[in-house]
Amino acid sequence: MKNNYRALVINPWITDFKLYDEWMHPVGLYFLISLLKHNNWDVEYINCIERDNKLKPKKYNTGDFNYQIIEKPPVYNTIKRKYKRYGIDKNELIEKLKKLNKPDIVFVGTGMSYWVQGCIETCNIIRKIFPDTKMIIGGIAASLIPEYLEKYIPEAIIYTGTLSEKINKFITYKNLNFNNWNPSFIDAFSLIKHHYHGPVLTSLGCPFKCSYCASSKLQDKYYKRPLNIILNEIGYCIEKYNASDFAFYDDALLFNAENHFIPLIDTISSTFSGIRLHTPNGLHIKWLDSKILYKMRESGFTTIRFGYETGNDRFLKDIDSKTNKKQLTEKITLAVSAGFDKKNIGVYIMAGLPDQGVNDVLDEISFISSLNVMAKPVFLSPVPGTILGNIYEKMFPELSKNPFFQNDTFFITRLHGWNEDTVESIRQKAKKNNEMLL
Repeated sequence: MKNNYRALVINPWITDFKLYDEWMHPVGLYFLISLLKHNNWDVEYINCIERDNKLKPKKYNTGDFNYQIIEKPPVYNTIKRKYKRYGIDKNELIEKLKKLNKPDIVFVGTGMSYWVQGCIETCNIIRKIFPDTKMIIGGIAASLIPEYLEKYIPEAIIYTGTLSEKINKFITYKNLNFNNWNPSFIDAFSLIKHHYHGPVLTSLGCPFKCSYCASSKLQDKYYKRPLNIILNEIGYCIEKYNASDFAFYDDALLFNAENHFIPLIDTISSTFSGIRLHTPNGLHIKWLDSKILYKMRESGFTTIRFGYETGNDRFLKDIDSKTNKKQLTEKITLAVSAGFDKKNIGVYIMAGLPDQGVNDVLDEISFISSLNVMAKPVFLSPVPGTILGNIYEKMFPELSKNPFFQNDTFFITRLHGWNEDTVESIRQKAKKNNEMLL
């Protein structure tokens, strides 16, 4: 029997200089919907960054978002690029909200800390439509910059801490039943009319604490999800949305692979045909071997990304790296032998490490390009509470006060020897070298 609670769950707008749908899904909100439905709540879901069906899908059903150009926050006045609010039109959001019955609670998710303006604008509109409804904000930014959200959305409850802490707080708050709850994305999928692709999450958390990553702050425990639930989620996406592309969201996909990842992809191979699997998150190079790569290719893996960051000995300590150029070269050779197309193999290179210069990154791109695979430069975004975030906070106190300062497009230009022109030289070199593979 349904209870008297009615919830509205919202994935807010994103504000940034760039955004592309490379298999994006708000999986945290999917878990929330699952918990609410487990307790027989009535749930409505609005995705403010829903892709427009009129925009033609691109490679492997990735694609562009609609956007509106908006005024930049003052800190970005030195950046020449246009600042945008990505997602559905403001009037469309208002109409969607007005059509709903008044909810008892509105839940708003958050992503990157520097996307916070999109969240604030979303909440302002919600408040106009439902002025007296309780609002709860959770997610990445809520955990990393709660004071900022409390300042600009003072009427909301900000849920901080790790995922397990948030769940325990919420269960206490509304006396929700946590017993026999097996979180599944299917509860959220049932509320969504169309998807271009599907998410695959085999584990939560990460057993490592890399200097630039906030995973351990957001999820304190590492555990595997049941294989049968994962397979059901894939099957549901195929049946309902005719999805053919699936992206893995794990932070450490290959950890203890023999007991989890390999059995999963063996079952995928025997159960599903004609699907493409992708790993937008960088894979741990040290765990890749011929057996795993052949099984991955056999089960449908198409796009793979290597978490390389840097092979320069000067910076290895900054990223807790356990790899090197020789090992990367060997693993790329194995991947090609397993049948992966070189133009679908990408290697992440980090730019913005302490004392790292433009030429250091250009040299990394040249090395990756010499292996005939795609170089993927990533500009550092200092995450509050991480080792590198703390290092840079001492140099730039603004990082702890202003989340806009954490934006990867902006922050790199504050470092010695870096500006928009040098950043663009990195992008153009990688683009030119990568185009030679296409």
